[in-house]
Amino acid sequence: MTIQRFKADSQRQALRLVREALGDDAVIITSRKSGAEVEIFAMREADLDLLENGPTAAPEPAPSSEAPMPPMAQAMEQLMADMQAMRNLLQQQQGEPVSDDNRQRLYRHLRSADFSDELAQQCADLLPAHLNHQSTPYQDVQTWLKQQLAARIAHQGELEPNEWQLLQHQGVIALIGPTGVGKTTTTAKLAANYVIQHGNDSLLLVTTDSYRIGAQQQLAIYAELLEVEMHALADGEGLETLADKMRGKRLVLVDTVGMSQRDQRLAQKIAALASESFRDKTRLVLLLNAASQPATLDEVARIYQGIGRENGLSVHDCILTKLDEAGRVGAIVDTIIRYQLQILAVSVGQRVPEDLCAPNIHQLIDDSLASGTATAHWITPAEPPRADERVVPKQVFAHGKVIQAVMQTLQLRLGGFRRLAQWWCDPQDDGSPFVAVDFAELEPEVVRWAAPQPLQGWQHLTPHLTLCAEGLVQLPPVLQSGDLTPTTAGVQLFDYLPELSVLIVLDQQQRGWLALMNVNHRVYSEGRQVSVQQCMTQQRIPLSRQTILYRGERRRLELSIAAAQLTEQGPVYQLIHGALHGGAGKNPIQRRYWLVDGQCSAEQVVARVTMMLQTEEYARLTRLAWRQLHDVWSHLNAEELHGVAAAIAAAVVHLEYHPSAEFASLRGDLFSLSGKRGRVQGDKLVPALIHVLNAYASLQAAGRQVEW
Repeated sequence: MTIQRFKADSQRQALRLVREALGDDAVIITSRKSGAEVEIFAMREADLDLLENGPTAAPEPAPSSEAPMPPMAQAMEQLMADMQAMRNLLQQQQGEPVSDDNRQRLYRHLRSADFSDELAQQCADLLPAHLNHQSTPYQDVQTWLKQQLAARIAHQGELEPNEWQLLQHQGVIALIGPTGVGKTTTTAKLAANYVIQHGNDSLLLVTTDSYRIGAQQQLAIYAELLEVEMHALADGEGLETLADKMRGKRLVLVDTVGMSQRDQRLAQKIAALASESFRDKTRLVLLLNAASQPATLDEVARIYQGIGRENGLSVHDCILTKLDEAGRVGAIVDTIIRYQLQILAVSVGQRVPEDLCAPNIHQLIDDSLASGTATAHWITPAEPPRADERVVPKQVFAHGKVIQAVMQTLQLRLGGFRRLAQWWCDPQDDGSPFVAVDFAELEPEVVRWAAPQPLQGWQHLTPHLTLCAEGLVQLPPVLQSGDLTPTTAGVQLFDYLPELSVLIVLDQQQRGWLALMNVNHRVYSEGRQVSVQQCMTQQRIPLSRQTILYRGERRRLELSIAAAQLTEQGPVYQLIHGALHGGAGKNPIQRRYWLVDGQCSAEQVVARVTMMLQTEEYARLTRLAWRQLHDVWSHLNAEELHGVAAAIAAAVVHLEYHPSAEFASLRGDLFSLSGKRGRVQGDKLVPALIHVLNAYASLQAAGRQVEW
């Protein structure tokens, strides 16, 4: 029984030595990389069986007061725990299939298609739980994956050339990119499309390429064919020298000099485009060669965006060239997503102007995934990063681009979040952006009134929430006051049963409402006072059945209806029973009871019930945020800290239930940045959002500003 050591230059070679010496049943004990070599310790499976079982069963020794030697069982436990993983590794090297879930299949699919490890991990982490089963067809996972990728790609859309937003630009468009990417040909294609749409009088062609032999003559031929004025800038000249020629021109197309992204003169050439007179009207469009290697694409995008920022010019637009020459396009899609570039057009050949067309994003995604396979077992997922709530400076700067993108999206798409982010970076700022004292300036469409008592073990009253007509939570929350004064909102949702007089006023004002009922609440049904449960049992009529998103899961909601009165002579209302099916744990079915006004339609009942269910955890999430912030913001008083926590919780509820693909991508980025995994739900989004806010504050303190 011997453990043997094998050394080789690569893991593949080392595993080959293992198989030659010990056979296909060898068991890998451990593997590690030592300098430039890979070192593997392995033993025969028969020897492992002897180690586990022994030739005969020996009686256990009597306990001894002396300190025992380290038991062999401890080593065995570790060996047996790793055995299956090691066998899987051998099977992978031999080309045999191993047990997999859809999350691993998705990761391997993306990595084998030249997508980055970062994006592959994000998508794998974001895969919904109901799709991560061997029984779920991988085709369903692919459909979901394509939606995720499409949501992360900014593009103009599948439009006709004469509708391109690029050709409607008034000012300067400078095509930039490394040598041989196709800038001159693309300039000619854009010029031809522009002339077809707007004529040739309002177009000026400019070239700054004084290095490549024949470059100016090539563009001059195109200009002559199109009957368009052209000018060549000499080395060192800026756009100011063309001020007279640009007067009266609607569009100036600049074909810039092609240089390696590593050329030290590149920054100087782009700086020449940053003219003070034309800075606001100058648009840089980066050309990316779709046939380039992933590392080259990443380097080009990173360097050109960095030089643009240094000169006050943003690089957010791109054109894909040589798409017809690319055998695999996963890397170009990954680069576009990582650097948040907007695809304006794609070039698929040399013909002018036919081979320049609007991007077909869905086809591009299909092509990118077609080159990969979910059964690429030679790809091993990277070890997941350890979740840590502390913000490590190195990690902050490494993920700075994603952090800034997340914060920019939240500030643009979630009203009121900008003020919270500003305060987070500068807590000395006066004024409270977190909660409102009344509804006077909010003009909500839906109000969710919080219960007038705090959660158990919690001394703060939960603020009220305002929602839009689609049921999404808005900022800021509203502090509870002593008196309940119904607002002018069209729908009032109550986390409790208010006084009958309040409901009568709402009925008189023809405002819809829904109130949460306890199972033991007493109502009148057919002249008798019974509990809501008894009333529903006696009169239950099925109302509807649909699937909703609830705490990170798709759940089946079945609604039933009955008639009920709060007093014997009072108005007749609708009693609603909701049963949520498909939950995990000991209670797969969760039940709720609500009272709703008598004029509410079935569709309105479904909408109001969904709003109530998707916001019912707001109080608990506020308490969770308060506890996580208590130590960090200990200098704040209780009321201020409560306001911060309430705003964080409201933003999280909005994030969790926003149905758009943009917010799905946002949730994935939050999980990736904070190290969270699994099902997307509020419990994880609260620490994730706090983590990103802290990271954003660190970037701001270091002088890394968000571009707008």
